[in-house]
Amino acid sequence: MKKQVIIYTRFSPRPNAKECDSCEKQAERCVAYCKRRELEIFTIIEDRNVTGGSLDRPLLSSAIDLLMPGWILVVDSSDRLARDMLVNLTIRHQVEQAGATIEFADGSPADTTPEGKLFQNILAAFAAYERDRIRLRTKNGLEKKRKNGERTTGKIPIGWKLDPEDPKRLVRCESERQAIIRILRMAKTGSPISSESIAECLNHSHALCRGNPWSPRTVRKIIKREAFWADPIDGDPALEPQHP
Repeated sequence: MKKQVIIYTRFSPRPNAKECDSCEKQAERCVAYCKRRELEIFTIIEDRNVTGGSLDRPLLSSAIDLLMPGWILVVDSSDRLARDMLVNLTIRHQVEQAGATIEFADGSPADTTPEGKLFQNILAAFAAYERDRIRLRTKNGLEKKRKNGERTTGKIPIGWKLDPEDPKRLVRCESERQAIIRILRMAKTGSPISSESIAECLNHSHALCRGNPWSPRTVRKIIKREAFWADPIDGDPALEPQHP
């Protein structure tokens, strides 16, 4: 009787992510691996937008719950399983507790001998190392864009607007800047004003917030985010950000 297999794939979309890492490509390689090993595929489970550093993966948990003693969880490679040492070890422990094993389609050793476990730990360490490198490259890339005044956020923060001459760049929105300053001034009066009262005041005497009434939630976010430069008492106008 053929051994039962659950194939698990994971992909975390990011700029310049390799197409070969997609769930479809991983599944193709895992299916080919199972055919070579004459393993019977029970199901294929895909995590399409999950970071390898997180253990909070309901679909992976479902895959592990389906495992029966003697079954195999087939993953394309160690970094598709996890990019964090603790997460990797936890998943492997959960699979072992289910009486199942893990095999990698790229041929990486996955046996439970001391040597096999050592090799898996080395692979997990390299996966975590690569994740840290990706984070550093992303951080440096964003910092470079900020220095060049380029847009780095999906949603344009209050106080900014798209440059009409270059949609990749942001420029100050002076009317929203004045609203930010007014919000902080009202928040720092002798008798503190609630965010509800500040929002109501803005709606009566100031332009709407991008076509919508000012909300207490927006006011609270602005107070928390902009106080370091716009606060009339503790803020420092010299610290006003050049771009988000």
